[in-house]
Amino acid sequence: MTEFKKILCPTDFSEYSEYAMQYAAAFAQISGASIDCVHVVDMGLGGEGVYASSADVQRSLDAVRAKAEKELEHYVRKEHFLGLEIAPHLRTGHTATEIAAVGDEIGADLIIVATHGRSGLDRLVFGSVCDKLLRHSNVPVLAIKHPEHEALGEDGSLSIDRILCPMDFSEFSHSTLPLAQELAKKFGASITLAHVVDVRFDYPEWTAQAAMNTSESLAKGAQEDLDRIASEMVGIETDTFVATGAPHRELADKIEADNIDLVILPTHGRKGLAHALLGSVTERIVRTSKCPVLTIRPSE
Repeated sequence: MTEFKKILCPTDFSEYSEYAMQYAAAFAQISGASIDCVHVVDMGLGGEGVYASSADVQRSLDAVRAKAEKELEHYVRKEHFLGLEIAPHLRTGHTATEIAAVGDEIGADLIIVATHGRSGLDRLVFGSVCDKLLRHSNVPVLAIKHPEHEALGEDGSLSIDRILCPMDFSEFSHSTLPLAQELAKKFGASITLAHVVDVRFDYPEWTAQAAMNTSESLAKGAQEDLDRIASEMVGIETDTFVATGAPHRELADKIEADNIDLVILPTHGRKGLAHALLGSVTERIVRTSKCPVLTIRPSE
């Protein structure tokens, strides 16, 4: 059984990371976890120009760090953190690398990160930080959007009613099921098991009719497998969803149509080409989904 007892939250002090921190606080209240908050002064951003002296660069960096330290101290005293154990960390370096380093140092078992940061270029930069964490973090990463999908109540409580678990029937996708069941029981949520048949990519050399027949056959087999998995989830309301098409589009439509509250995905799928494909599907879902996405990197 997976227990989230130490949550790491990166912040850039934007409204996006503010919402992610509120989500983390609500999650911590339920799981009994402590929170470590990290802000990284990224040396790869901005700069004084090619003609600046090393002394000028150092003065500028010192000023940025001093300002960030004050903001971080104020940040961790906010109302939604009352009653929680929270520790701030200020680092200088490359953002994703430093976040991962802090996570290793404190023994974090969950990273909760905003998928976007400040407006303009920094928004794209913080999005790339999220991408890097998804690919390389050894602990689960929960990617949070700005509240396009509202899961937090006015009182700061967290409500998760519907969980979506995409499956490709590999060991990787099966590895998400214990955590999905645990969270479903903790929040009283239902689980939707989903599989999307994408014969357009897997069988490009086949004729349209052959692909159609294969699609129907694969969909039927997938439905049988999902029904079997669902029958083993005792005490949890479970349904299934099978579609044919582009996986990220079909899943995104399902997320919106069913008002899904949380998606749980592995960061890798089957070995070889399909292994890479599921990774790209995961990243696309993180970018397009309006609800939070929890990614897990299983042991190889």
